[in-house]
Amino acid sequence: MNTLAAFALLTVKSPRDAAQQILAQDWPREALWTGFLLSVVLNTCVYTLQQVLFPLPPEVLIPRFAPGAYFAVILVLQISFIAMLSTTGRWLGGQGNLAALLALVTWLQLLQAGLNAAVVAMLLVLPALAALLNIAANIMVFFILLHFVNTAHRFGSVWRSLGVVLMASMILVFALLFIVGLIGPANLGLPEHV
Repeated sequence: MNTLAAFALLTVKSPRDAAQQILAQDWPREALWTGFLLSVVLNTCVYTLQQVLFPLPPEVLIPRFAPGAYFAVILVLQISFIAMLSTTGRWLGGQGNLAALLALVTWLQLLQAGLNAAVVAMLLVLPALAALLNIAANIMVFFILLHFVNTAHRFGSVWRSLGVVLMASMILVFALLFIVGLIGPANLGLPEHV
């Protein structure tokens, strides 16, 4: 456990070095996918715990998912996002592949699950401080993601990795909007006219 905490601290202090250590390992494909599924399961557990402890009021128009549905949605979104990071990075001259980005994003998701669990625990004790911790954690995770993408694609510029992350995100959002448009908002429980 001390090694895991030390590596998490290294990830926060020097994301580039942490990414290089992750990429230096020869991860078996089964280990990558098992770790990825574990990260999605842990994030689902934290989400479910948060929904049980702090349910949203009914007037808030944020979709509420059952744990199984949340798991499926996060699984598909994460796989799609990793594929888009790989593809858009190569469009911009990067050298990263799907396996490298899967390893890096898996570690980032495991780290984020731990941070989210800390935020939920902090919500029980100091809710105002938990909100600030949540904002800081999200900014930090985004900063780490930029460095991970930069290292995976060997860009040498965090700005290019920002472009990759923005392009991947926009493609994913447009794909989701297209799918929701095909299914129909009413079928998903969303208002038809906004």
